[in-house]
Amino acid sequence: MKSTLQNIPFFAGLDDHVLEAVSRRLKREHYHKGTAVFLEDEPGDCMYIIESGQIKIVTERGNQEKILSYLGPGNFFGEMALLLGERRSATARVVIDADLLVLRKDDFDELLQIHPQIALKMSQELGRRLTQTSTEPPLREEFNIVTVLGIATPLLARHLAQVTGETVVILDLGGLANVTLDVTALRQANVILFREDIYSPEKLADRLSQLVEQYYWVLLSTAPYETPLTLKAIELADMTVHIGEKEPNWLRMVAPKGYWRVDAQPPAIQRLARRIAQRLVGLALSSGNARGMAHIGVLRVLEEEGIPIDMLAGTSAGAVFAALYAAGRSVEEMTQFALYVEKQYNFLTGFKYWDFRLPPRAGLIKGDVVLDYLRRWVYDKSFDELNIPLYIVATDLISGEEIIFDRGSVAEAVRASMSVIGIFEPAQVAGRFLIDGGSVNPVPTQVLADRGASIILASNVIPSLEDRIHRRTLRREGRLPSLMNILTGALEIMESEIIRTRLGPVDVLIQPNVAQYGTMEYDKAAEIIKRGEEAARTQIPAIRQRLAPKPRRRLAA
Repeated sequence: MKSTLQNIPFFAGLDDHVLEAVSRRLKREHYHKGTAVFLEDEPGDCMYIIESGQIKIVTERGNQEKILSYLGPGNFFGEMALLLGERRSATARVVIDADLLVLRKDDFDELLQIHPQIALKMSQELGRRLTQTSTEPPLREEFNIVTVLGIATPLLARHLAQVTGETVVILDLGGLANVTLDVTALRQANVILFREDIYSPEKLADRLSQLVEQYYWVLLSTAPYETPLTLKAIELADMTVHIGEKEPNWLRMVAPKGYWRVDAQPPAIQRLARRIAQRLVGLALSSGNARGMAHIGVLRVLEEEGIPIDMLAGTSAGAVFAALYAAGRSVEEMTQFALYVEKQYNFLTGFKYWDFRLPPRAGLIKGDVVLDYLRRWVYDKSFDELNIPLYIVATDLISGEEIIFDRGSVAEAVRASMSVIGIFEPAQVAGRFLIDGGSVNPVPTQVLADRGASIILASNVIPSLEDRIHRRTLRREGRLPSLMNILTGALEIMESEIIRTRLGPVDVLIQPNVAQYGTMEYDKAAEIIKRGEEAARTQIPAIRQRLAPKPRRRLAA
């Protein structure tokens, strides 16, 4: 055990006779992943030194877990209970199967009396930790250890290295045994491949703890069938991923922390890399009636500039264009959709698209014809058939609750989200009466944050109260707005106030200059789309800055 201590930085500077005294008092204990070494607020009578494995230190005050640190081999923890005689200030959980060296309080007190240099060494380490804790940002749950089934593991590693700006290690446990790889090309892409004869599951935890300390990102490439080594890799990983079409029946049942499956297509693997790195990009599209057509221009520029969109959220008009894009409609097709809307909303040329309620009951328009039209444009897809994950916001008319659609018919969700009160009858879905989502969440950025988006972009076409130029023009000319303009304008005023006081998290806000257009000026589609393009282009530098890799560690040589 003395030789073990000599390899631990904390003990490396101590004399041999001190190390001998410490080693005589240490006891080795083994802990499996997920085990709590000790819990917050319980009495403590020992400290721990990590020989192998990884430990996560968390506090759970306020019923919410906050990660304080991740500790690997050579670190110690639990010492404050011995020094101060207080209860544990945090919980210690095993992240990778760990061998811990345990020092009890009686032995600790005796060592300090005989060898006071240990106290000096410990105070130096505690000072270093205090400085580090005060300067580092809060940690979050991480997916840096991923078990991957599928021969596309090297492609995933390349994308992960590109997204993070850090070295990614592939530890081949048999998954790439029959694959010829260009190791030099991988290294140039900041990917390191280790092909080792690790046949014992017990040896994997020790090797893994070494790798994550040195490189951080580790992909375990395993065979696509059940073996003790594959099962151990799945147990130790933060996440298990299967890349390919045919899914092994046993896999979902043995992945304890979670399981993701993606097709072996480059866009899906790129999105998977961003998901692992917790750098998913979400785009929220606001409500806004005719002004919402500016979202098309925004999407065009983001697409041209190669800005990834991993998930979409939309309200009302934003729901329409988010749904079209997620369903696979091109920007050109969406432009044609917008240019054709003016004919539909014209009472002479678009009469066939209006199923009026005569006499009006809950709205002027029943909405069934619009629903059929939307079905055709989104290919009558359900949410799980979309190319991009989509969330659509509506409002429960009775309770005032925000309703978020992420399953079922996309067209029905859009019909509910665009149900402007007084114009469309409320949509009836699952026993609820639903109206325009702008009543509660006109720019649904929080929806994206709640579903894992780390980088949130938003396109907002709702003018502030100060920018309502068209209203001032109407007042000067003495023209009375139409009924539809009155209803949509009233909703827009409310939405402006919601945005001013309760806009959710957003990294880059794109605000097309469309205040001069009326809420029903669909005949200005081409101009409005161009405004969206102009606004998006001005924000591309800010978006690229937010997307730029931010390595959290010094890259390994």
